[in-house]
Amino acid sequence: MADVFMYADETGNLDYQQHEGASRFFGIATAVIRDHGRALNEAVLLRAELHSRGVGLKKGYFHATDDSHPTRKEVFALIAGQGWRLDATMLDKHKAYDRVRDAGEVYLYKMAWYLHFKYIAPIVAAQGDRLFVVAATLGTNARKKAFESALHDVCQVQGPHGRDVHLCHWPAATSWGLQVADYAAWAVQRKMEKGKEQYWGMIADSLETCFMPWGK
Repeated sequence: MADVFMYADETGNLDYQQHEGASRFFGIATAVIRDHGRALNEAVLLRAELHSRGVGLKKGYFHATDDSHPTRKEVFALIAGQGWRLDATMLDKHKAYDRVRDAGEVYLYKMAWYLHFKYIAPIVAAQGDRLFVVAATLGTNARKKAFESALHDVCQVQGPHGRDVHLCHWPAATSWGLQVADYAAWAVQRKMEKGKEQYWGMIADSLETCFMPWGK
């Protein structure tokens, strides 16, 4: 029996409108590691090193969209060397069935989570393990409750047999694992949307799966 932590973040927007800045894909990325102590300590040391050079973090923590290119390179290099298991599930919204579109954003969110969780959870956690699913908080209060309810249903009602699943909603600023998941999600989305593979390449050896159930 072991305690397993699966850190998760979303990437892309949930609506189907193709306005400027809209994403084609919506997806989930997760990060799992066994040696939390070493990974957390190394992340703190990197933050301290950046601070000593006068490098600030716009969000106050590592966040791929807002961090500078040099900072991203150092963060991706750290992630690649820590032994994380990274997985992603990406849904091409252009190929969504009409019934999926009509069901709305929360349904799409829940579907992405379900497709990811039903496959990855039994791989990273054995029967008898406690699986802590740590998800970044999402959206405003009204939407947040709907998303949390959908995720709770996936984890508790449809979770893998024999695993004691605990769902945690934590702000990304509080967790290095969530920041790793954010970086992984950002790199995968960047490759899918723009064909840019520089950052993807830095974590490719850690990315165990990139599942695209609706095709490329």
